[in-house]
Amino acid sequence: MYRILLVDDEPLILAGIASMMEWEAYDCVVADKATNGSQALAKMKEIQPDIVITDIKMPAMNGLEFMEECRKQGYQGEFILLTNLEEFSLAQRALRLGALDYLVKIEITPEILGESLQKATAICREKQEAEGSPVIQEVLQKNAEEITKKFFGEILENKREDCGKLREKWEKEVERLGLEKLYESPVLVWIRPYQQETHLFQKTEAAEQKEIMEYASSLLKQFMDRISPVYCMMNWERRGILAVFPQKELPDSFSALGNKILTIFQNYFGNPAFVAVSTPAENIWEGFGRGVHQIRTLEEYYYYHSETPILCAGDFHPEDLEKNHSRHEVFDISFLKKDLQQALIVQDREKVERVFSEVAELFLEYQPARAQVIDACMNLYYFFFSYAEGEKPGEERGFPYPSEIVERLGACFTLEENIRWLQELGNWIGSRMESLKGGSKTEKIVASVKKYVQENYKEKLTLAMIANAIGISQGYLSSVFKKQTGSNLNDYVNQVKIEKARELLGLHEYMMYEISDMLGFENPYYFSKVFKKIMGMTPSEYEMTRKN
Repeated sequence: MYRILLVDDEPLILAGIASMMEWEAYDCVVADKATNGSQALAKMKEIQPDIVITDIKMPAMNGLEFMEECRKQGYQGEFILLTNLEEFSLAQRALRLGALDYLVKIEITPEILGESLQKATAICREKQEAEGSPVIQEVLQKNAEEITKKFFGEILENKREDCGKLREKWEKEVERLGLEKLYESPVLVWIRPYQQETHLFQKTEAAEQKEIMEYASSLLKQFMDRISPVYCMMNWERRGILAVFPQKELPDSFSALGNKILTIFQNYFGNPAFVAVSTPAENIWEGFGRGVHQIRTLEEYYYYHSETPILCAGDFHPEDLEKNHSRHEVFDISFLKKDLQQALIVQDREKVERVFSEVAELFLEYQPARAQVIDACMNLYYFFFSYAEGEKPGEERGFPYPSEIVERLGACFTLEENIRWLQELGNWIGSRMESLKGGSKTEKIVASVKKYVQENYKEKLTLAMIANAIGISQGYLSSVFKKQTGSNLNDYVNQVKIEKARELLGLHEYMMYEISDMLGFENPYYFSKVFKKIMGMTPSEYEMTRKN
């Protein structure tokens, strides 16, 4: 379709000409309209019309001035001028400027305008066939690139085996652009730059990240243009660039391709990058799901083998790659939380950092999936907030929001980076724990003891059991508790148990021996003795008072 710009300062004439013709019959479409030369000139660069139909006499900038300015700016499209009878001299001047035709407004009919359109489109066609219009070709190429990107983007996002709906939606465009032939046996090349040695809570602003990726894409495009006339490159999953090549256009050595890409990122950004290459897909409709899976698997491999920054799925046997780098279904570090809690309670910084070192050692030993590593790190971050009661995340308090931590962890592209982050977190927690959860060290110990007793009152609690749970010696626990509360720990445990016993007695649903057993007393006799000491009456007497 040839694009047409209509220009006239009289709205009725503008509307009349627009509705006069069946433009499609002449392989034309009205791309836009303007009411004076200045407005039309502003639209030229945007819509790049093939043919301009313009009035001569208009305010602001008349048709001749508009046409002269277009010629100065290098525009070589075809002009059809509209005149009144008294403007014949202006029409002659327009012809000298290269206008194709001039039409008297009161004499215009669909047939007369149609003859001018046929001459204009014939000239446009001859130019394209002879040398091609650089402007038109640039617009068409850009349009084709955008359509191709959108097509491959939808294909890559398609998680289903059935491509029927996608075929129905895209088949005409694919055929028009010849994508099946151009991208025969397509290969995915995934380029993932990343930062090293970033700070614990350092984050990259979205605008900055977008600017970096746009600049990186521009540099890569210059390189890609030199190695292949056919490729489609797009930003993918925010942090990386994905290129689709036909297999025949790729160089023989993927290493040479990858090394050049790595050099670009190192020289221009000072950052390393990872390059993964899939095996060829059957065609542009099928096989991309497998290619994306291969890239994911190669990413997982690189997470533990970052000394090899260029990986090709074709260099691995599929079964070996899956088998050698399969991960545990469950990776649980909850057993270390007890040690971390004890260390936080007694404010033992060395022990806190030792717990984080143990987690790092587990990463190295069991090699969990990258997602499991991130989950474990987030687990520890959340756990710290359960300790720091009353603290809320936020920049003003120095506590990043969890979403920011997930973003930061997602930027760690190797296990080495994740371990470095984890160790920094341990150091950060160790340096902050004394300023959190107000109160002295002994007050925190007592608070933790009371919490433990409240949560475990059904057990046969002993000084040794509680001391072991908190992570301090029995003698120190007994001394601290007595000093802070004025009573010994055993009395506090009994008070909690008897309070629970009163609640159960008030229900009138249990025998005395049942309540004694439910609360962890050695026997009903001892339960009755402790109850009478605290309440001044036996459990049976107390139950009778509750019946009245």
